[in-house]
Amino acid sequence: MHASALLEHYGLLAVFIGGLFEGETILMLGAYAVHQGYLSLWPLIACGAAAAFLADQFYFHLGRRQGAALLAKRPAMARHIARVNGFVSRHPVATVFLMRFAWGLRIVLPATLGMGPMRAPVFAALSIPASLVWAAVVALFGLQLTQLLHGLVGHLRPYEHGLILAALVIALSVALARQWRSRR
Repeated sequence: MHASALLEHYGLLAVFIGGLFEGETILMLGAYAVHQGYLSLWPLIACGAAAAFLADQFYFHLGRRQGAALLAKRPAMARHIARVNGFVSRHPVATVFLMRFAWGLRIVLPATLGMGPMRAPVFAALSIPASLVWAAVVALFGLQLTQLLHGLVGHLRPYEHGLILAALVIALSVALARQWRSRR
């Protein structure tokens, strides 16, 4: 099966799975696929939002159930949480909406909220529109960026498979490096 056919058939699944680990990069790649006609915009946004929502729920419940034990084992994470805890306790609703845009804090913020007094159903209810807004903003930005690049560089179709592969390798490398650093 040709790579473009794979992208058309499994692209949204790839966006969902990849979005669980590295949302912006995957949504930007998805926006490129939308621009090239392989995917549709609204399903892309829905998959990105669903992945963001599930990742946020995972870290919220991880903080709720394992927060104290996790902080005892990971002093670096404890320092991150201490740094953001003041803002989170003063502005929990704003934190839910802004945390998707806070690079480097997207694991810490939902975990911190999970360790606080916010109830899980409230977090889930706030996380749905926050994830949708985030996915729409990133996907639309990616679409605009792709259009700009096409105007600047010209038609990228002959290079698209290499560019997609390179971006996936970069996204995977970033995700693995983050995992490796967090375990140290």
